[in-house]
Amino acid sequence: MRSLFSITTVISLLAASVSTSVIQARDASKGKPLRIPMRQLSHGPVFNIKIGNPPQEMIMLDDWTWHSTWLYTPHCKGHYSIPDCVLPGQNFFDYRKSSTFRNASDADQTFLGTDYTPGAPFTVSFGTDELCLPDKKNHKGRCQQKVEVELSNLAFEFPRVEDIGGIIGLAPVLPGFNATYYPAAYQLIKAGQFDSVVGWHMCGAFKNKHSCEGQDYLTIYGGTDTSIYEPHQMKYHHIVVSPCINAGNLKLTPARDNYWSASWTGFWIGNKRIALSTPTTAMPDPPVPSCSTIDPVAVFDEGGLGRGAPIPLSAFSTLTSATKATEVNSTSALPLNEGKQGLWAVDCKTVNSLPNLVYELSGKQKITVTPS
Repeated sequence: MRSLFSITTVISLLAASVSTSVIQARDASKGKPLRIPMRQLSHGPVFNIKIGNPPQEMIMLDDWTWHSTWLYTPHCKGHYSIPDCVLPGQNFFDYRKSSTFRNASDADQTFLGTDYTPGAPFTVSFGTDELCLPDKKNHKGRCQQKVEVELSNLAFEFPRVEDIGGIIGLAPVLPGFNATYYPAAYQLIKAGQFDSVVGWHMCGAFKNKHSCEGQDYLTIYGGTDTSIYEPHQMKYHHIVVSPCINAGNLKLTPARDNYWSASWTGFWIGNKRIALSTPTTAMPDPPVPSCSTIDPVAVFDEGGLGRGAPIPLSAFSTLTSATKATEVNSTSALPLNEGKQGLWAVDCKTVNSLPNLVYELSGKQKITVTPS
């Protein structure tokens, strides 16, 4: 067995197991926190929601970087057809069967460079419907009417069955954004369903999964689980809003810069500190002059989807040497990474002898990632 990792640039993704305060809300009467255990599937942590009337159950990827709630639908190639657009076994939302669904007036949006459809246009339409988050104290769930969501409207039939039926985003909402950039959580916060804090942690590094209620992850809308950390040790980071984030590995068209992020101020492989410089040869092609001297930025995400360990290019030779990694050729029909990146592998038998990776954020917090 081999473990895979990929070359990434200084502007990269960083998966963290710390609880994170997210999403600022306006004044509203707040409901009680909502605890949602999540299980691990191929794309990352997932949980089920219900949408529409009668309610349809959807398997949703919990995604820190996506900006809305995206749902797989039978709309593709310019028409609506379950036989043509949905493979057998695929979880999807049939909005025509919901009595409370309404089309939204917002224009379609098309993105290039998404992980879900790498190299192909990712087009969405918009609508509203009742959306219910899972709640153990209420069989129906914690529900909100007229939640605006994205609906798949692809120009092609998706080539394979995915183990999710949608994406529930958690990206921050910046001033001037309209409802097409409102995650479901933000809309429920605005409606007073819970407070403007979202806690999130994984249980893989713990002795047991009690704090995740037997699952792999836990997210808490409206609070955090103080049993897994010391509140007085909580570190707060100012997010970085910069167009240069989109000039690196995290490339999306049209560009977005609303990510949970922090200044990346230090990096170590084992005990060796590595400079966070980017060679001029690694700058975007075509280059973005205003981004040539950008300070390193870490963008938080809950998954990786083939991205592997986030490292500066200056650290790559050190990492491959320390891990005795060898380059491999991918036979995947779809690229594992968006950028022009190589794929390397290490022998899993050597995992226990591999060095830790240590990340310093904002000059005040270090996060250690252990081999697995």
